[in-house]
Amino acid sequence: MKTIILLGPAGSGKSFLAGALFQQLREHGFDALILNLDPAAITYPYEAPDISIRKYVRTERVMRRFGLGPNGALIASMDIAVKFAKRLRRDILAQGPEILIVDTPRQLEIFVFRRAGEIILKESILSITDNRCMALFLFDPFLCDNSNSMLSLLLLAMSAFLRIRIPMIGALTKIDLLSHEEKHKIWNMLNNPKQLLASEDFDSVFSAIKRIDPRAIKIDVWPVSSVSGEGLEAILMKIEDILGEG
Repeated sequence: MKTIILLGPAGSGKSFLAGALFQQLREHGFDALILNLDPAAITYPYEAPDISIRKYVRTERVMRRFGLGPNGALIASMDIAVKFAKRLRRDILAQGPEILIVDTPRQLEIFVFRRAGEIILKESILSITDNRCMALFLFDPFLCDNSNSMLSLLLLAMSAFLRIRIPMIGALTKIDLLSHEEKHKIWNMLNNPKQLLASEDFDSVFSAIKRIDPRAIKIDVWPVSSVSGEGLEAILMKIEDILGEG
């Protein structure tokens, strides 16, 4: 089995890309399934997840039971979901897909700062024998239009990598909404971290930032549009390179 785990900040297009990858893989004859790990997700931009954490935990019920707001309830839901991780693993094994696409919650901090996200991934997915896994970190172009924002996203991507320790590449999403100039500007920042760190945007107060080794924040990023389909074939070829053909 091969697994692609989609990570990224809220609104970066994880669910849309999950659906686009699923459709593309199915058209190529692969037995692909989507696992929804968001207990707050009620609607999806794809038909429906094949496996869902909502079978065991639903955020709206957690809100009512504990009197929490949406964000607190989502965090609490993921904490509760930890005890169902092994059941999710059984659900995955029962369907035995060739390729599993994992659609994750909107709150990236669940996988960057909190143990619950790490434990759920390890116990439900990463522990499956002969399962080759990788992460796809989504870069929303509207969150990385300057060097400060770009550096923040790159550091978040590296933080997620340090948590789950599996191969990771990036996807620059929503490229159908960008002009050629906007795309070039973002692409230049992504591919020239040394130049990014030397930016005048970082004043003397943040001089320590300038001493970061550019190699520590370099990530292989591929442009893609879930709407137009641009870049999907290229990113799937890269995924195949990482996970292997067999």
